[in-house]
Amino acid sequence: MVLSGYEGYTKGKRRDADLAIREEIKRCGTRARNHLLNVHDSGFREKKLDIAKAAKACCNTIDQLIEDIDKSPTGMTHAFFSGQRSASISVLKKLIKHDHDVIDMMTKAVNISNSVEHAFSSDKTDNEVKSLIRQCDQMITSSRGYYSARATVLDGLRQKRKA
Repeated sequence: MVLSGYEGYTKGKRRDADLAIREEIKRCGTRARNHLLNVHDSGFREKKLDIAKAAKACCNTIDQLIEDIDKSPTGMTHAFFSGQRSASISVLKKLIKHDHDVIDMMTKAVNISNSVEHAFSSDKTDNEVKSLIRQCDQMITSSRGYYSARATVLDGLRQKRKA
């Protein structure tokens, strides 16, 4: 997996694995945000306001993703006699695949944001830089939507159905 020490939601380590995944996604978001913030600041200094505004908008999207992660439910923290179902192997496999896909998308977003910063500091046109910023914003938005779909996987664990 992407994370070192990732134990794939093994019994007794599920909450820790869940938190580690969330922290990795937030860390990727923060890295991308730092690249874009550099472009934002340089754009204002160089009077390239369109680029600065686009970079700021992408930073706002990253902030929303991080906020979504902070406010999302953590799965699998239930007592033995609670009303929650235990996780089946198939649900855990879905969750692991889902988490891996989100981290992959966030890694791509970091790479794009790095390309944005490089393009801004090189001889690329303003339109090329804005195009890269839009690509990064789209990847972050997709990651945010895909991460929110994680709740659907976790909802299968929430409540046992009453007969």
